[in-house]
Amino acid sequence: MTSDPTRITAVKILQQLLLQKGSLSTLLDKYNPKDQNDNAPVLQALCYGFCRYYEQLVFISGRFITKPLRKKDQDIHCLILIGIYQLFFMRMPDYAVINESVATCEKLKKVWAKKLVNAVLRSSQREMESLHVMIDNKPELKYSHPAWLISMLQQNWPNDYLSIMQNNNLQAPMTLRVNKNKTSVKQYRDSLDQINLPTRPGSLSESALILNEPSPVDILPGFYDGLVSVQDEASQLAVSLLAPKNKETILDACAAPGGKSCAILEQAPEALLFAVDNDAFRLQRVEENLTRIQANAQLIHKDIIEQARLWQAESKQFDRILLDVPCSGTGVIRRHPDIKLLRQANDIDKLAPLQQNILLAVWPLLKKGGLLLYSTCSVLKTENSQQVEKFILQTDDVMEIPITANWGIACEHGRQLFPKPESHDGFYYALLQKC
Repeated sequence: MTSDPTRITAVKILQQLLLQKGSLSTLLDKYNPKDQNDNAPVLQALCYGFCRYYEQLVFISGRFITKPLRKKDQDIHCLILIGIYQLFFMRMPDYAVINESVATCEKLKKVWAKKLVNAVLRSSQREMESLHVMIDNKPELKYSHPAWLISMLQQNWPNDYLSIMQNNNLQAPMTLRVNKNKTSVKQYRDSLDQINLPTRPGSLSESALILNEPSPVDILPGFYDGLVSVQDEASQLAVSLLAPKNKETILDACAAPGGKSCAILEQAPEALLFAVDNDAFRLQRVEENLTRIQANAQLIHKDIIEQARLWQAESKQFDRILLDVPCSGTGVIRRHPDIKLLRQANDIDKLAPLQQNILLAVWPLLKKGGLLLYSTCSVLKTENSQQVEKFILQTDDVMEIPITANWGIACEHGRQLFPKPESHDGFYYALLQKC
């Protein structure tokens, strides 16, 4: 059963999240150092579940909270929502969930809330069956997505939006990228079998192995020697599409946290790679990942648009450019369910011009005949095919290379992947050549 400290920590994290004072991953790292808390899996389950089913949880709580809680009592609201999540989605004794939630009010120094928490949770428990019926009749509740995102998904993908939302609420698998410079996929799979970590091969990438159950990287054979990295299979497609070669000069324009940079150098160890990112902390992650696989790149802490201007003044050119632009992350919601809470419709309006400006800024750096791979982990056309279309219409020296593949959906420009159960995330790719 969830201990009081774990429940209180969850309340603190989720309260900060709702105030938009950090992402779920940064808050979990801040309040829950993994090496100091044996209850980390339980805490993560509570926080992820809260975010995945937030719309449902708020609806249920609203049926029984007759008077709106004050802003300063948001911790009590979070406590109630956590309790409802446990009652509806976790295999825990109802009486224990209710009793511990009530007891936590004292730990939060809000004894007055004990009756409220008890009443709301008991009512939720008692009316669970009828609540399920009401939830199933409303898509925004059944799939627990904000209304603005449902609207966008429905407009973009009328035949697929329900399955996209359903898959967004599933747990994503842990996928590995085997470093073929150091071992073979078969050899590494055999080494995992020997320590009872069964895997299955990926369907998109020859280097991919999908673990049947997630595992700490510490027990993965040779992880710290660079034999293997954690990377979703859809993300692994970037390198096969970009097809880097030894001796080429390559730009990873928005590089952090470095998974694609490492994959480029695993395929083309003698390439000269420049990895740019405007976030110093995340760029450090790139360096750590490169060090782990024993690879080298030129790391540059700068805004890519500003850096592109400097390079253009120097007439610097690249053979290939990987442009994995900042995006809404709507293709990786199952890994980052807090996206549903933190993103707003106007964020897309802000991201779209930024994506176009980055594309326009780096294009002059590409050699004639060179390739640029435009990539996002979004499923929204505004960030994907429409961006590429806009760029092509205003650029004379560009030719799109059609991506012919047995994965994803062919768009007017580029190719779109949706999140798939027990498989890959949602990603978009378009391949452009300078002519």
